[in-house]
Amino acid sequence: MYQPLVGSKKRKMETKIISIFLVSFLISLNQYAQDIDNNQPNRTNNLIDSLIQINRINDNTIMALFGSDAITAINTDKGIVLIDAGISTGLTSKFRDRIKTKFQCDNFVYVINTHAHHDHNRGNSVFNKSKIVGHENSLKEIKNQWEDPEKVKSTVGKIIKEYDLELQKYEQNSEEWDNAFKQKTRYQNSYNDIENLTPIMKPNITFSDSLNIDMRNITFELKYFGKCHSMSDILIYVPELKLLFTGDLMFQYGRPSMNNKTMSDKDLWVKAIRWLEKRMYNIDNVIGGHGQIMSIDDLKSFNKKMLEQIEVD
Repeated sequence: MYQPLVGSKKRKMETKIISIFLVSFLISLNQYAQDIDNNQPNRTNNLIDSLIQINRINDNTIMALFGSDAITAINTDKGIVLIDAGISTGLTSKFRDRIKTKFQCDNFVYVINTHAHHDHNRGNSVFNKSKIVGHENSLKEIKNQWEDPEKVKSTVGKIIKEYDLELQKYEQNSEEWDNAFKQKTRYQNSYNDIENLTPIMKPNITFSDSLNIDMRNITFELKYFGKCHSMSDILIYVPELKLLFTGDLMFQYGRPSMNNKTMSDKDLWVKAIRWLEKRMYNIDNVIGGHGQIMSIDDLKSFNKKMLEQIEVD
């Protein structure tokens, strides 16, 4: 005959039921947390992929952008020529795949570094079958930059933390959040390369003053500007496409980017500006090192400000 539970027996049974429920709940919660952790890399990777932009400049030219990371690809009769290679091998590998798909070609012949700072050449090794081109000073500059990798890693680590704090200020997937996410991702990928001791592939073609690269239908005229933003700044003029690449020498409104340690090459600045003036009539777009599309007026303003700087000093 059924007898209802009373007193201590009832409490023991209730305690047992609650315990079983809590254990089951905790197991489910733990599994849910593991699923989140396992899916997090995929979600992050998908978000990165969705935020990569491919902008077409003209029929031969596209630009891959992710935050301040920018790689320009020009399709020629002899293969693809890249201007700069980004801040990390991880992001640049994604850029390479997008460029390959857009052009239906994986013949990456040249990578031209506008200068030797690591946010422009860390991705060189992604194109390990290509010829890497840069100014002769870039070899020493790269060596000097990486004499103390731990110092560089520490600096990059601090930047990542700053963007982490910035992400907390904004609503997820807002424009501000996306911008902070892209910047954090750039530096996180760079940090990974530094931590993994991934070497920067140095230029294997260098020059002192100027160099022309003939790709049959398209020509690349390279000119050393002189020490300014870095020790290895070059200009890249593409006459057939009416394009000029200036690296980080200038920003919009012609604002120069000068390093106080590089003020010794003013005679070379004048020569480079005169070189630019001869080509001014055939330039439609000026492309900066981080994807800025500038005008001929910006370039004229830059030339004027640089010449004023020379006169003042």
